[in-house]
Amino acid sequence: MSAHASWLQAESAVDRKNWKQAERLYRQALAADSQHVPSLIGLSMALTGRDAHREAHQTALAAFELRPQHPSLIWGVAQRLRYFNEFERLEVCLAHPAFASDAPVAIVIKGSVMLSSIGAHEAAVRMAEVALRREPGNAVANYFRGNLHLFSGEPEAAETRYESALSADPRLFQSSWMLAGVRTQTPERNHVARLREQLGRATPGGEGEAYLCFGLHKELHDLGEYDQAWQALDRGCRVKRRKVPYSLADDKACVQETIRVCTPGFVAAGSSVMQPAVPIFIVGMHRSGTTLMERMLAGHGMIGDAGETMAFDAQMQLATDHAIPGRYDAELVRRAGHADPDAIARGYADAARWLSRGKPYFTEKLPMNFRNVGFIAKALPQAKILHLLRDPVDTCFSNLRTLFSGVATYSYVQEELAGFYLEYRRLMEHWRQVLPSDMMLDVRYEELISDPEGVASRIAGFCGLPYQSSMVDVGRSSGRVSTASAAIARQGIRRDRGQLWRHYEAHLQPLLNGLRPAIG
Repeated sequence: MSAHASWLQAESAVDRKNWKQAERLYRQALAADSQHVPSLIGLSMALTGRDAHREAHQTALAAFELRPQHPSLIWGVAQRLRYFNEFERLEVCLAHPAFASDAPVAIVIKGSVMLSSIGAHEAAVRMAEVALRREPGNAVANYFRGNLHLFSGEPEAAETRYESALSADPRLFQSSWMLAGVRTQTPERNHVARLREQLGRATPGGEGEAYLCFGLHKELHDLGEYDQAWQALDRGCRVKRRKVPYSLADDKACVQETIRVCTPGFVAAGSSVMQPAVPIFIVGMHRSGTTLMERMLAGHGMIGDAGETMAFDAQMQLATDHAIPGRYDAELVRRAGHADPDAIARGYADAARWLSRGKPYFTEKLPMNFRNVGFIAKALPQAKILHLLRDPVDTCFSNLRTLFSGVATYSYVQEELAGFYLEYRRLMEHWRQVLPSDMMLDVRYEELISDPEGVASRIAGFCGLPYQSSMVDVGRSSGRVSTASAAIARQGIRRDRGQLWRHYEAHLQPLLNGLRPAIG
């Protein structure tokens, strides 16, 4: 049987999620043609389906090394590289001129999104511009180009693009959501009437309803219409929670296993592999000030900002040969207790050469790396860890009113949100007990905004760097911010973002009761 015929049968098995049969048929195709790129891509996916993570990774790299020329194959390889957080190879893969010029525009836009997600912002902009030259009226292309403008600190250009997207497709409700967050809305200039009209047309229970509800909440909050703002937020949270899986019990099990594995002796037996640049991990709850902290550090001439990457998670998954898409589970932690820290360190060093962009230090601002602190300390003893602490209720309410993309699935039900926060707090207390005193620094958000110069000086000293006054110029135009804080990142250090929850206190009793152990 030819490679193509076996591949077709394998694809049918994938449609049925029969991973073993798909694997057998892909291998049969590769026996007939060892350079059959579609079968290498498919085999990598089938191996992922049965959690053979390391072999799936090796197979994806084999497909990349063949340097396919056809746009559909380039895209297939790129998707696999993104899954494994192979940033440098991904950028090379999507740089092939045939991709941007010949792939369908919808795929070119997805490629631009992918590049942006790894911090390759200039390449993302170039690709988005190609998509717009090919189809100037494409709604999704205009929407994502608006995002890139916002990430670069160009809110007016972003608004123009979002409006163009809505003109091209009035049901692209993501644009309305983003427009709500670009600036503070005023009685004279807002989109409340349009958002309400759009909600009347949205599919009940659909993703669009969630976008519009969160956008309406933001605008009504800006206008001081707090009762109506709460109604919109509550509706949006209920819609979103029905669409995302979450188990607080699983998170509790994961934290418990992490505490069991990461004893002081385990953490102390660290890797001797040196890193090409010193990573500075910024960890904590989402919405605790981690973006502000990265902006501060990126103002230092010796520190690059890598943004939110899964680079360390990627090495943990390879070392444990275990990965479940979208999940961090107790099984990974259990296996990590027996993983080779030198292998993690070597793999991370390869990623760091690209992430650091030639700087001797670089930030890794993935808040959820708080789960990995002990493993980071073991594999990367040269690393520095900055833990952002913010008032528990401020933090959790900010999570509740943020529509996240693919993360923070704990954040849409008040009881689950409070439960997750307490588990985070329990794990951070454990890290304080087992880490060397010079490896992790607690930074209080409230102190960060009240005394930025003093905190920046203390952080620089902790990292072994001289203080530079440019660190407190967080409103500078340089750099990019692609997180939920993108719209406010260049507004300077604001001192008016605390206690917003007070406007909604009557509705927040489940959250306040759940957080009682943390707030007294």
